[in-house]
Amino acid sequence: MEFLDASCEAARGVSLNSALLKTILSKIILLLLLTLCLVSLASAKYSLEGAKTDITVNASGVVHVEESISYAFDGDYADIHRELKALPGESIRNVRGRCSDKACKLKIEPISEGYRLIGELPDSTPKKLTLFISYDYYGAVKVHEDVSELSYKLWGGEWEKPLKSFKGNVILPVKNESEIRYWTHPVAYTQEANMGNNIISLRTREIPSTQWYEIRVVFPRIASSGFGSVKVDEVRGLEKIVATENVYQQKNSILNSLYRKTFLFALFVLVFPLLIYYRYGREQKIVYDNVSEIKVPENSKPVLVNAIIMGNKGTPTIDGFTATIMDLVNRGYISLRNLKPEEIGSIYTPELNSSHRSESDLPYKSDSESPYTSESGFRDFMVELVNNEIYSDADSDAEGKLSELEDFEKDVLYLLKTHAPERKISWKKLETELQSGKNFYKFLTSWNRKVQVHTTFDKYFQFTGNIYIYWFARTILIASITYYILISGFFPSKAFPLASKINVLTSLIGIFGFAMIRCSGMFITIFGRWTPEGSLYYKQWDNFKKYITDLSALKEHPPESIETWDSYLVYAISLGIAKELLQNMSLIVPSEQLRESNFYPISSNYNRSEYSSGNVSTLSYSGDINREDDNTGSS
Repeated sequence: MEFLDASCEAARGVSLNSALLKTILSKIILLLLLTLCLVSLASAKYSLEGAKTDITVNASGVVHVEESISYAFDGDYADIHRELKALPGESIRNVRGRCSDKACKLKIEPISEGYRLIGELPDSTPKKLTLFISYDYYGAVKVHEDVSELSYKLWGGEWEKPLKSFKGNVILPVKNESEIRYWTHPVAYTQEANMGNNIISLRTREIPSTQWYEIRVVFPRIASSGFGSVKVDEVRGLEKIVATENVYQQKNSILNSLYRKTFLFALFVLVFPLLIYYRYGREQKIVYDNVSEIKVPENSKPVLVNAIIMGNKGTPTIDGFTATIMDLVNRGYISLRNLKPEEIGSIYTPELNSSHRSESDLPYKSDSESPYTSESGFRDFMVELVNNEIYSDADSDAEGKLSELEDFEKDVLYLLKTHAPERKISWKKLETELQSGKNFYKFLTSWNRKVQVHTTFDKYFQFTGNIYIYWFARTILIASITYYILISGFFPSKAFPLASKINVLTSLIGIFGFAMIRCSGMFITIFGRWTPEGSLYYKQWDNFKKYITDLSALKEHPPESIETWDSYLVYAISLGIAKELLQNMSLIVPSEQLRESNFYPISSNYNRSEYSSGNVSTLSYSGDINREDDNTGSS
């Protein structure tokens, strides 16, 4: 019994699997067929090569229309269709149609507003085909007290493809053609319009997709026979019609003028930045013939040199902060020394080691005199505060050695004090503590502002051109948005196609203004320029950079003492070239002189025979707002 049950279950399972497989296969086949159909439809294209409409208004006011629409096909199509719709109070009658060369089987179906014509195409769609339609339109003519009026859309706005060309004729029951007045809308599409023998002949340029084209004709009042052939009212219509058309023509005239002015303004928008650059961005010539600077150009604080040469608008980079610490070392407020053996165990923990795993970030190579090298590969030295005033309770402005310091230099000492309550802290531990919280970011933000005050950057760099560009970009952005809204409101693009061109130009102007705003930081060096004093300052420090990074120049004109080397190193840090100078020091300065350097824990560890891959460790902080590589100014 169990065996039979198992056999039945197995058979049922096979049956279910077979049915599931068939279902899956059928869905896959259906999906493939649908995909092929979509691909076929996507690859199939058609175009509207031309159209012609002949309108004949008979004496009773009935409008007879004959249309022809020429198609060109690239691919296979199932059918073509055309809908004839009448407005309320109007009607379409006696609809007939055919395709050229009997290329389609035409069906005419009534719909609520008129008729739908569907031309079924053969399996092999012809390359070209013309659809011919004729019908009578009742109610298209309005009979006023003084004149008759015909308003008729020669081409509707329901087409998804542009019409390459259109021709039309309007035949009116008038003996004297001088009594006929007509207008076309939008007039921008009309390429040619003539009238002769009571016939108005029209020809247009390309009509875009979803756009319409119509004619409005006023002619002598006809006697209607009734039966809904015309619409009759007892008001004088000519004056109102002419007034409406005059307003339309005035708007067209205004729009043409606005287009010309918008185009000229777009050219001005492109030329104006060039004029600003020519007037305010070009560097002024100065007299400076020195090829190199073998001495510090002027007695300027290293952080101020960093802020002016390397920073952004007088704001220092993180190298400026590091240079300030090293400047305080060089001036005796701080000292650097190697770690003592008993200090290593108390400083280094697994957490500290794991946070500095990359040896390439450090300036040392191991030897008997080098600072401690942890298992993770980084090397360190001790930073000691040697001035007692910062640990006293006296007023920070009290007389003493600290009174010689600027406020931003005192801030650095007090920052070190908070992290070194025992007057000493290892460099890597200090760096780790500063990176661990947001307080250092807040400190840097405040500290940068203080430094920026001392730079007096306006004395070195002229922002006039950049300020003009700043307001110019915002003005054209706001103006283009406002102008776009006004043009769209007063000149609908369906009735005034030229408005679309104006809006495109306006949009491009607005985009240009927005792009200039977004890139305003990059434009400082283009539209701003160094003052004569700033140009001299920049060139002097640029030549000094070249000197201290050029080994042959240093050998030819070496610094006079190790104290001078130390001074150069501080400025090298502020200029971002400490690595190159330390490498040159290791090749030029004798070992016994290096021992006298305030930066011996750093400089002594550069090998004399090969360049080290290290650099002076710079405090890196993820929230540093000045981590920018672009310099303010140009050489």
